[in-house]
Amino acid sequence: MSSSKNFEFEKTAFLSKSNSAFIEEMYLKFVNNDPSLPDSWKIYFDQIGDEADIIVNEINGPSWSPSKKVSIRKLQNSNNGNKSQAELVSRQSNANSIKAVAMIRSYRQRGHLIAKLDPLGLLKADYLEELHPESYGFKKEKYDDKIFLDGVINRQHSSVSEILRFLRDKYCGSLGFEYMHISNPTERKWFRDRVEKADDFKFTQNGKEAILKKLIQAEGFEKFLHTKYVGTKRFGLDGGESLIPALEQIIKIGGQSKVLEVKIGMSHRGRLNVLANVLQKSYKRIFNEFAGEISSKSEDDTGDVKYHLGASSNREFDGNQVHVSLTDNPSHLEAVNPVVLGQTRAKQYFHKDKERNKVIPILIHGDAAFAGQGVVAECFAMSGLPGHNTGGTIHIIVNNQIGFTTSPRFARSSPYPSDIAKMVEAPIIHVNGDDPEAVVYAARIATDFRLKFNRDVVIDLICYRRFGHNEGDEPSFTQPLMYKKIRSHPSPIKVYGEKLINEGSITDDYFRKSIKEFRELLDDQYKNAKNYKPKIEWFEGTWWYKPARGKDKRGVTGYDLKKLKIISEKINTIPKEINIHKTIARVLENRKSNVNNEEKIDWSTAEALAFGSLLEEGYPVRLVGQDSGRGTFSQRHSVLRNQIDNSRYIPLNKISNKQKNFEIVDSFLSELAVLGFEYGYSLVEPNTLTIWEAQFGDFANGAQVVIDQFIASGERKWSRASGLVMLLPHGYEGQGPEHSSARLERFLQLCSNDNMQIMNCTTPANYFHALRRQMHRDFRKPLIMMTPKSLLRHKHCVSNLRDFSKQNTFHRVLWDHAIDPKLKGFIKLKKKEKIKKIILCSGKIYFDLLEAREILKRDDLVFYRIEQLYPFPVKSLVKELKPYAKNGKFYWCQEEPKNMGAWFSVRDYIQWTLDNIKANNKEISYIGRSPDASPATGYAKRHVSQQQEIIKKVFE
Repeated sequence: MSSSKNFEFEKTAFLSKSNSAFIEEMYLKFVNNDPSLPDSWKIYFDQIGDEADIIVNEINGPSWSPSKKVSIRKLQNSNNGNKSQAELVSRQSNANSIKAVAMIRSYRQRGHLIAKLDPLGLLKADYLEELHPESYGFKKEKYDDKIFLDGVINRQHSSVSEILRFLRDKYCGSLGFEYMHISNPTERKWFRDRVEKADDFKFTQNGKEAILKKLIQAEGFEKFLHTKYVGTKRFGLDGGESLIPALEQIIKIGGQSKVLEVKIGMSHRGRLNVLANVLQKSYKRIFNEFAGEISSKSEDDTGDVKYHLGASSNREFDGNQVHVSLTDNPSHLEAVNPVVLGQTRAKQYFHKDKERNKVIPILIHGDAAFAGQGVVAECFAMSGLPGHNTGGTIHIIVNNQIGFTTSPRFARSSPYPSDIAKMVEAPIIHVNGDDPEAVVYAARIATDFRLKFNRDVVIDLICYRRFGHNEGDEPSFTQPLMYKKIRSHPSPIKVYGEKLINEGSITDDYFRKSIKEFRELLDDQYKNAKNYKPKIEWFEGTWWYKPARGKDKRGVTGYDLKKLKIISEKINTIPKEINIHKTIARVLENRKSNVNNEEKIDWSTAEALAFGSLLEEGYPVRLVGQDSGRGTFSQRHSVLRNQIDNSRYIPLNKISNKQKNFEIVDSFLSELAVLGFEYGYSLVEPNTLTIWEAQFGDFANGAQVVIDQFIASGERKWSRASGLVMLLPHGYEGQGPEHSSARLERFLQLCSNDNMQIMNCTTPANYFHALRRQMHRDFRKPLIMMTPKSLLRHKHCVSNLRDFSKQNTFHRVLWDHAIDPKLKGFIKLKKKEKIKKIILCSGKIYFDLLEAREILKRDDLVFYRIEQLYPFPVKSLVKELKPYAKNGKFYWCQEEPKNMGAWFSVRDYIQWTLDNIKANNKEISYIGRSPDASPATGYAKRHVSQQQEIIKKVFE
């Protein structure tokens, strides 16, 4: 909730129904100038003045009403002068008006609790005293007396009987509304006016036939699959078919409002139906997938089950074309949500959609998952944040009133699964799934609200699941009463068909004929399914990049040194009026000096030069993470704060007029949703360097679902490529179990089929080339980068400017400082054939070993750094190790415990290398910490002791 929302809430929090009787009494005293009214209330009512709509605007009519607002002053002036019998009558009239408005307000707040929302009739609505006129002092014999309303519910005068009929029709039928929790009065009034608008809930003959057609398709498709593929999992939409016409309505209204794209995310329930009847995926192709046919001849993809696959298509309504896409997703419920939001944000960037109304996201949820999965709350939490705002999401909960086999009373603590949406004051529309017209009307209101206010809105589609969790389950094992009811309950198409027949909108013959014709269409498609050969076109539009195996090429990643100096000058020279912190000014001055002197360029400087050069070449950069603007270790300083007025200044956006945008986001405290969002962004924007940075590397495991199900396997399962970069601070420096390891071993375990790149770089120049290589290759792969902590300021972890030049590139294997001819000041080693120990390592441990060797003056052992751990550089390593084959002994050294780090991944690669060079000592040995359940010790002295033990073993 934004700060403005907090302020509104502070002012109005006490105006709840629980206080309504007291507030009404106080306001009545105010209107009648009662001297017993406390001063605090008098001041409050005086202050709200014309904004008295917080209470009295409930008496105002809708915006389309011809009536005027109640004049508070007029009411006050009417009480001036001597009291008379007429005034007492007037007072009673005022009291009745206020009580009537209080009752109306109660229905607006609580009417949904007695609405007819459950198709099965299993939900029992409790008697609510506050929705009964007698609780407000109205006697039955007075129900027909006229009450002055002056525009409330669009009436000047009304009676209790008329008011009740109106309220029960609007708030207690097949639709239930929750919007009174919205603190913004404009949004709340818009929603109220829309709900209470006369003749808004009406459908033309064409509209009714369109709804009927989509229901016939939805139910007919599920029945056909159920008949032809008995017992096969399809996670059908049976019981919730009204979802299909609702989606059609959203897309249609979107098209009328010039929406260009709709991005849909959903889990498996009803997915095949949405693919077939909304995205218009060929029925024969779906039948082909049910037959188990392999849609790709390539061995480079494994494929996925049919109810996880995505698709896209162009839909046209009334001459308006909308591109609709459904994102591939795993079985992990709700995990796809942030991915879809990230895709939406990237598409909005692509379409230059600053108003965020050209691309809108729809997320379809299950009731149990919406209430139970924390990522739902995380997505709501970032819905209003500048770095992740998409202009609001339309949420549809397919509320089966069951989660797998768990009943709602065991699945959530709140009355509705939708209650989590109140955290962002999203309006909620509950609707009975057996009333398709009400469902489509709910979709209309939701879409209009989202497009007008750019905020989230929720439709709670209350339906049922006709079969078990999957079609092979027997649901009556766990829900016997519910499924006894479901077996005898007519389907939505029967309910709606009979309604249309009874009201004369269609004939019984038309109804039966429509069902028969669709069945014949499916029969024809089924006959031709076996011969169907799908054309796979995964990489379209901006995706001219093709994933390719065996293309781990260095690429041309160097940059013109003169241009680098110009970039350095631009980003490190800050105008005086910006008033940056004096310490940061010194840091930037040192960076500029080092670049000009062409030496001692540290990690953060190299990163800034990589970003700046890419921006100049036409590649936008998006960097997101907790504290990324400053950097976890106060190293980056890419967002500078004016010390006088706290305004932001981003040097990387001040390089030139032709550069692309550098977007840096200090994300909110989430890993799962934010990483998912950035992955989604990278799927859509291959030309943007998209980076997610963990505060500490081990925090990434809070997003393990995204890493496992999307980043590591998305290309293999769905042929969806991503160039996402993950920056994970990693290194053993005595900071304890939680701030030492980025769990390198887990990422390496996920590696195969050239699916990712895993790096642990030790020079700023190599980091520079790795980042630039992401953009300059003709394919996209995720890059997992172990980033430094203490090395950010280490005297040896620096590069010379020449290392960034066009003559240089990324190095998978790096030499020892002592054998690098470009480096001076290190011990001179023996000739290679006389070296006895060859230590292979990666990351920070190299510098610990380097310093120890300088102190010990040992010249008989050499270190090699494996900068890229996957794909493993076996060819480069063969070349480097061959001179040591005769006399050398080979060791892998790491600071992580033996069961962690890179050991179990690199061991076989190194062993193959030794076999290849025919080494005399062909066994690769291990030096490092012993296996451990915890990544690191929390005791500083023990950490130092363990590090010294590793070094001691290396130099034995």
